[in-house]
Parts: sequence; structure tokens; C-alpha cells
Amino acid sequence: MTISTRYTVDHFLGYGRRYSIDYCFPITSNAACTPKTSIAQGRVEEVSLAAGVELFISDLDVLRPYQSFSKDNTDLLIVVMLEGCAHFDIDGQKRWITAGEACWLRLDTGLTLSAFHPANQRLRTLCLSLDASAMHAWYGAHISSASPHVWQLSPGLQLTIDEACGTSSSAESQRMRFQGLALQIIAQGLDGRSPYTADSGALYRQRLALIRRWLDEEPSFDHTLQRLAERAAMSPSTLMRHFKLAYGLAPIDYLRKRRLALARELLLSGHSVQQAAHLSGYRHASNFITAFKKNYGISPGALTESSLKRS
Repeated sequence: MTISTRYTVDHFLGYGRRYSIDYCFPITSNAACTPKTSIAQGRVEEVSLAAGVELFISDLDVLRPYQSFSKDNTDLLIVVMLEGCAHFDIDGQKRWITAGEACWLRLDTGLTLSAFHPANQRLRTLCLSLDASAMHAWYGAHISSASPHVWQLSPGLQLTIDEACGTSSSAESQRMRFQGLALQIIAQGLDGRSPYTADSGALYRQRLALIRRWLDEEPSFDHTLQRLAERAAMSPSTLMRHFKLAYGLAPIDYLRKRRLALARELLLSGHSVQQAAHLSGYRHASNFITAFKKNYGISPGALTESSLKRS
């Protein structure tokens, strides 16, 4: 793999011109993108396996959300999600593609693929494309009848992919290794056909659980409803409504409770009011004191004093 690189809007648009992909970059709560705005940081590798057979391997930390619209008439496209997730829309059929899944489709039949990639995630993908002549030469004409579908990679194939992507070798050795890998991916795709269908309830709950876990693990982060919605690939109103149905509180109210619980633990462990406010995500101690007293009925200073007396 190549060394880690910062990929800007310009880089993405350059890839788009080369491979007939349109990219757009949703405006976040911070500001609109400029050509030099960083979208991702990581590594991208392109390997030509044979005439008409291309492999693209990426390992990116996604800094800002982005959307791709594939326009090319690729005869066969397989997208393997090794880590992270993306929201696919194939001719109006929408669903999440999550780690360990692969999606198979043909764009030469008039299908269109739109993929939304949320920010704040590590995204590892493998994309395999074949044109008509390569598909016939490698695998036979029967593949042309396969409709769009998603399947779960076997654990063994996932390990093989991880090993191949992490191994350094000569260009020829690497090409041969990935040729064998491409054969395994397509063979498994032919065996594991399940129709491409819309999101299931389980996947939907998975997105809500991801947001809740982010709030639990990083309550001091500068969370906003807009940023949370971008990560969940939902509108702010949709996230707020469904999060409240699932957990009893709107996301920001849940965050407030989590911050105050953390602050209380910090105060009881001997931290000052100022330290507890800062470490739990409050920028101003006065706002923290007001919120703490409203929630617990006592001031944080009183809790600190009682903690000192007990010690």
C-alpha cells in the first residue's frame, strides 16, 4: 500500500473525472467545502489485474461526509466493505452496507449507484470492476444474468483479504495474489446471492446504537445534532425522533445526562468544579454549575466539599 495521504476535495474530483464518478460534499455545521478541504486521510491503491479488470483498495479515516454517484457503464462492480459502512441507493433501493458485506451489481444495465459515506469512521473497502470482455474471459457469460445482490463474506475470505491487503511484495507477486482473491470474491458472490433489499430494522437500530455508543464513549466531544445526524446518515429530525423512541431522550438531552454523570464521578474523585466542567465537555463553568444543580438539586461545589469531608 502507499503511504498515508491527505485527500482533499480536489483529489476526489480528480478520481471522479478519471472513473466517471460524481462526488458531492454536504455542508456541515462548520462551513462549506473548498477545493483544499480535507475529506479523508489514509491510503488508496489501484491494481490492474488483467485487461479490463481493475482493483481499488482504500483504507481511509473519513473526516467529512461525502457522496458518490457512479456514472460508468461497468459491466460488473463488486464493492467489499472491510470496515466501516456506507449507505447505498441502487435505483431507489436503499440500505446500509456494513463491515463484512459485499455488494454485486452491473451498471451497464442502466442501474445507478449512489453511496453516502458518513464522517468520523475508518472506512476500508475493496472495489473490483470488470468490463464485458474480461468478465467473459475470466468467468463465462453466465455471470451476466446475476442481479444486484448483497452477501456476507465468509470469515475465511475476510482473513484472506486482510492478509493480502497488509502484505508487501513485488508488483507481479501482488498482482497474482489479487487475481486469486478476485476469483474467490466472485465465486462466493455467485454462491451467496440474496436480493438487494431496503434496510432492515436491525441495521436501522445499529445506526442508533452507534450514535449512542459515540455519546457514551466521548461525552466531552463537541457534539451537535447536525454532526450526529451526518454520522448516522439521517436528517436531524429523523435522528431526534427515532433516538428518542429507542432510548427515551433526544440525542442532545442524552448527551447532557451523560456529561453530568461523568462530571459527578469526577467531582467525587476529587476534581475541582472547573476541571469537572472542562473534562465533561462544558466550555463555561457557569453553564455547568446551572445544569448540575438543576439535575441533582445541589451545586457541584457542595458535592466537592462533601467528598473532601469523607476523605
